[in-house]
Amino acid sequence: MRSFAIRLEPGAGPRLAGAAVLLHVISALVPWTARVPLVPAALLSLLALAGLALTLSRIPGPHCRLAAACHDGSGWRVRLAGSRSWQPAELAAASRAYPALVVVAFRAGRRQFGWLLTPGSVPPADLRRLKARIRLAC
Repeated sequence: MRSFAIRLEPGAGPRLAGAAVLLHVISALVPWTARVPLVPAALLSLLALAGLALTLSRIPGPHCRLAAACHDGSGWRVRLAGSRSWQPAELAAASRAYPALVVVAFRAGRRQFGWLLTPGSVPPADLRRLKARIRLAC
């Protein structure tokens, strides 16, 4: 089988970030509208808002630590924001390809990085290659 190269440098996803913020705020308000007792409602709301930070760190843009990813004959490599050097990485099993969303997880050393990608954040050809690579690897 012939391998195909992929180079990803996704653009910012403000619509996805806005949808994530809205979803997390709604999730934080649901326990209060469902009349859950005070302490569990507060804990659930804090959990929903804490998850917002993790979600925003996975959406390409100013809060994302991962800047670029590349796959060629030598395997996966990632470049972090503010760095010019590439680090060897591997595609984690948590990566998934859905019709309107691609969840990409990388492991570089002991650290884990990832992206939530929509069709508008990367060129269509690169998105097709990435989906095929995820389906072959995971």
